[in-house]
Amino acid sequence: MSPPTWDEYLAEASAHLAAVRATSERGAPPPNPPARPEGPPPEERLEQVRSLAMGYDQLALELLTRMQAMDQRRPVSQAKNPHQELLPARYINTPI
Repeated sequence: MSPPTWDEYLAEASAHLAAVRATSERGAPPPNPPARPEGPPPEERLEQVRSLAMGYDQLALELLTRMQAMDQRRPVSQAKNPHQELLPARYINTPI
């Protein structure tokens, strides 16, 4: 299978970005990314490539911000004192 052209890649990558955004909002795993063409992008496609890269960067920033907000709302576990004596284990309310 031959690598895609830059036009095909940009169209597939734009659709992929939209799909990743939609799946991340549902909490589902992202779809596989499209195959990248060989070599550097042509001069006439550089602006589209930069725009697409900024779209992925923006999505990554949004996801990171959401994850940090969720992490701040998680309950904080009590840190255990390493010098505190542990009680013996109990199974069915019977000391071992």
